[in-house]
Amino acid sequence: MSDRGASQFEIKAVRLPKAARAPEGHYDVVIMGGGLAGVTLSLHLKRERPETRVLLVDKRERPAPEAAFKVGESTVEVGAYYFREKCGMKDHLNERHLRKAGLRYFWPAGDNSDISRRIEYVTPDQFFNHQIDRGRFENECFERTAELGTDTFRGYRVRDVSLGADGADHQAVLENPEGAVTTVSARWVVDASGRANILRRKLGLEAETGHHINAAWFRLDGGLDVESLSDNQEWINRVAERGFRKLATVHLVDQGYWVWMIPLASGVHSIGVCADPRFHPFERINEFDRLLEWLGEHEPPLAAAVSKRVDDVIDFLVIEDFSYSSTQIFSTNRWSLVGEAGGFIDAYYSPGSDYIAYTNSFTKDLIVRDLAGEDIEEAVDFYNFFYFQLFEPTISLYKDKYRMFNNPQVMLAKTLYDNNAYFATLAFMFTHDKMTDLDALGDITDMFETLIPLLGRMQELFSDWHEIYHQSWEGVSIATTQFTPMIERQRDLSRELSDEEFFAKARRNVEELKALALWLFHKAAESLPEPPDPEARINPLAVSLHPERWKEEGLFSEDGWTLAEATAMLPGVEEFWLAAQGATPMTAREKRIPA
Repeated sequence: MSDRGASQFEIKAVRLPKAARAPEGHYDVVIMGGGLAGVTLSLHLKRERPETRVLLVDKRERPAPEAAFKVGESTVEVGAYYFREKCGMKDHLNERHLRKAGLRYFWPAGDNSDISRRIEYVTPDQFFNHQIDRGRFENECFERTAELGTDTFRGYRVRDVSLGADGADHQAVLENPEGAVTTVSARWVVDASGRANILRRKLGLEAETGHHINAAWFRLDGGLDVESLSDNQEWINRVAERGFRKLATVHLVDQGYWVWMIPLASGVHSIGVCADPRFHPFERINEFDRLLEWLGEHEPPLAAAVSKRVDDVIDFLVIEDFSYSSTQIFSTNRWSLVGEAGGFIDAYYSPGSDYIAYTNSFTKDLIVRDLAGEDIEEAVDFYNFFYFQLFEPTISLYKDKYRMFNNPQVMLAKTLYDNNAYFATLAFMFTHDKMTDLDALGDITDMFETLIPLLGRMQELFSDWHEIYHQSWEGVSIATTQFTPMIERQRDLSRELSDEEFFAKARRNVEELKALALWLFHKAAESLPEPPDPEARINPLAVSLHPERWKEEGLFSEDGWTLAEATAMLPGVEEFWLAAQGATPMTAREKRIPA
């Protein structure tokens, strides 16, 4: 394994503090942690309210190395929009990082020794998402927020925090690299300490998600093209643009685990695995040699490629049981938890940067309102409620789902539904700046409220479908270009819309998601001994694979839709499904969709 250190990679020179300089006095906001959540929050705050006096302290004494040990390089629509537009990092992301080519999934085929036999599916590529080199990005954010006037300090650890009562200021005790201690006061304290969880631990806010997954990862200098894992030219040629496949966040998926492959602009590849210990014990992956042996059993082509290049492995890290939550995120006592300081679910759909965007945006809004003299009690209550309306249903996408990762048909249906739901709701709201528009949010949440229980019901349907049916097929690559609603929902994210247009599209999104739920229900119900009549009118909010519950739960309803009516709302869905089953050839080779 390589002993190359941070000096091997380019690190932009940053303004180092003078020896006599130290945090002092009173601040409007103290941000504890200079990682991704902390630096982007400071940028967001200073860009919107330049007069805000912000202190940002980071325990790292030096800038992070490129291809840093941190994971979370893959962004999706909410996080990418936040970094580009709200934090002002568009130019840096375009020039110094890779544009990401969607999420690409490979579900299993046989012993996984031939990647070209696996079922391959990719989400649309028409939004400026990025593969972020965390070291390079965080260093640039740190430099830029300092230029905006943020008081930035590296090498400072938070020794203690005393939260003031009855409107009194908070006190933060900080220690520099030489051991000298200083105390500052602040109206707001923001915990951006990641898994150090400073306030979460201090205030006893710990909560469990019930989702128990482990992870191990490493970085491979020199990169690794996923297409190098096969010499099947027909498979390689299914993607028109050479080198395009490797720009995706690649998922190699099988029962109980998934492996990621993420390219970085510094020429390094991030490779890691998330595994359910019920299928793959932590002891199988918690050391590099063990992980390589495990890969040899489950992902032979990747293991063979890495084994030839062990000297190019830069680092190796693990996290055991990585998912957790908190009981509160925002407080009228003027503190908040952002990013992983508040919780983390799973990386499968790359939501980490999204939750930074949500918590940073809510925190920024509360701080700006408070510093303007506004009573924030109602806003705090709403943002706590809204955060958990986002976080808790999202847990259902992952919890106890790793067991069905080896079922391509069910996983295709699940991935299709989950991604459409994301584009139609969370991403749609965020990219149109509605998540902190408290005047509009009430109407929006009322409109979307039926979709939260529907999302949970669909996860139950997918689990039940997995239990009763497992179809094996292979050698199919599936693009989403056949399914018009998915393409249109993603395009809506970057369209300028009036409020009237936004609400009209939001109402249509709700109806489309109900129609897709009903359509997938009929596909799943084909596995039952007596599937429902396609001509029957069915309530999409009551779908399930438990016939004994249909009458009681109101599956059949005069206000419902027939299968034909649902299909008419989903142009291209039949063609998409037939192509996925290999019943029809792809109409054209996959290529980048213009943004």
